[in-house]
Amino acid sequence: MKIDKRVQRTKQSLKKSFRDLSKVHKYRDITVKELTDNANINRKTFYLHYDSIDDFVNTFADDMANQLLEIIVVKPLYNTLKHPDDLFDGIVDYFEQSREFYSFVITSDEYSFLSRRVERLVCEGFADALKDSFNITQIDAYISASFMIRNTLMLFRLYEKGQVQLTKDEFKDRLIRLNQSGLKTFLN
Repeated sequence: MKIDKRVQRTKQSLKKSFRDLSKVHKYRDITVKELTDNANINRKTFYLHYDSIDDFVNTFADDMANQLLEIIVVKPLYNTLKHPDDLFDGIVDYFEQSREFYSFVITSDEYSFLSRRVERLVCEGFADALKDSFNITQIDAYISASFMIRNTLMLFRLYEKGQVQLTKDEFKDRLIRLNQSGLKTFLN
């Protein structure tokens, strides 16, 4: 399905505008008018695509979750979990593309709803991939996916907030060890 270039530019402009505005405003203080003015887009155009700021932000979270899932399942899951360094590096690269914004979303109480939505969507998609790749039940797949995603995000939050003083390699080592030890009991 081909996507209209104008629609892509509109959505990219709105995302950039939202990132910029979130640096200086609380989420609930961002209005459609301010968002569209900052993006140099007509309000009517915004409403052609979204019902509200909440609807827009949910699609933003959906996009983040889909991009993270692509990183997780780009290779057969058995290989990904056998070589977790590649997975870690892919996720870190993704977050560093817009480090300031993603770090803010992951660590900010104001945007915790967005972080929870991304976490839930990634857990659901990852659980489906685990169930399809390994001979485990849906509940075991969901528990394993939730364990891994929540641990990863929790450690990223600690790392980003400076609550743990680790080098990137030390952080990576601890995250991989934690996730592998937890998954061992389910994915033999």
